[in-house]
Amino acid sequence: MISEYSKMALSSIRAAKFRSGLTMFGIIVGVSSVVTIVSLGQGVRQQISDQVGDSGDSLIVVRPGKTAEARVISLDSLKSFTAVNGSLSEEDWRDSEKIEGVMSSVPIGAISGIASYNGSDYNANIIATTERLPLVLNQQIEFGSFFSSEDDKKKVAIIGRDVAEQLFKENVPIGKRLKIRNVEYVVQGVFEQQKSGTFAAVNINNAVVLPYESAREIGSTIQLLQLFVETKDPEVVAGVASEIREVMKANRAGQEDFSVLEKEEALEVTNEVFYQLTVFIAGVAFISFIVGGIGIMNIMFATVSERTREIGIRKAVGATNTQILGQFVMEAVVLSIFGGIFGVLIALLINGIVRVTTDLQPVMTPQVALLVFALSAVTGIISGILPAAQASRKDPITALRNSN
Repeated sequence: MISEYSKMALSSIRAAKFRSGLTMFGIIVGVSSVVTIVSLGQGVRQQISDQVGDSGDSLIVVRPGKTAEARVISLDSLKSFTAVNGSLSEEDWRDSEKIEGVMSSVPIGAISGIASYNGSDYNANIIATTERLPLVLNQQIEFGSFFSSEDDKKKVAIIGRDVAEQLFKENVPIGKRLKIRNVEYVVQGVFEQQKSGTFAAVNINNAVVLPYESAREIGSTIQLLQLFVETKDPEVVAGVASEIREVMKANRAGQEDFSVLEKEEALEVTNEVFYQLTVFIAGVAFISFIVGGIGIMNIMFATVSERTREIGIRKAVGATNTQILGQFVMEAVVLSIFGGIFGVLIALLINGIVRVTTDLQPVMTPQVALLVFALSAVTGIISGILPAAQASRKDPITALRNSN
């Protein structure tokens, strides 16, 4: 019976190809939008997981601002991630280095200023840090080298790919000099392109990274955005994290306006932000499903009116209400299924284009594709029930009389 309904549905769709295509448009847009957005969100979260995973199990992250308990579709975790309600001090950094079991504490400090070269200016992220930054961020140097501990007072700079291309107009400006607040720095290295999904509090692609002590000579306040604390042994991470928390509370007269996160906690907070943003945007895109469903329902109502004679003849020769109902519901379902197929294919195409043209790496899981595909089928069933019920209730005599 289902096979017969499917053949009849395909025959009706082929008879009105243009209208069927327009009917499927809403479903196609909905499926492709939801799958693409979820794939991008999954890809960013995967990149962050890979980055944090490569940093080892001995990492502790210290951020300004108290991390709120994550709730589904809540802005609290986003606020805590951006960390606008607290601050870190150099005293916090230096004290964390003195704690037993700590191998190093790597600051990420922001400095206000504009990088310039040969009369051109570039609004880069100017970062003050130490020699272990590439290790804790798993960020490689593509050209040249990063500064060492002996270079802490030297006027050297490591720049991101965007800075190299837009300020210097070349990929390898090693040895050239840029100015920040009239202080000259020699470009010693260029970072590899940073992935879009990053665990750091800074965009390395757009950064000029300076040795911490050398950066003081710029004459601007260094604002600490984040600390990465490495322990000597993964076994002591919990104890070191607890001690960092106590030391920093002592620096603040007992106030805890900061977050000390072990690797898994920091990853969970970061992933939660991207998860909530993905769900929110996908929810907005899901509106296309509703629009598509309404479109299918309208078309099916019009189809029922146009095919009054066909309905009357079928019922006159013995077709039951259930058979008429099944026929028209199947047409709506087939329209939705084809819309779902084309939507998934378009999402695959968009993901491929994104992979080639950007550094984003969308991840489309079979579970997401199947779920969205199933939703499109359900949309077809729901959208087809009312028109199909109207068709099945038609009296054959009245239908044949009205069709003349």
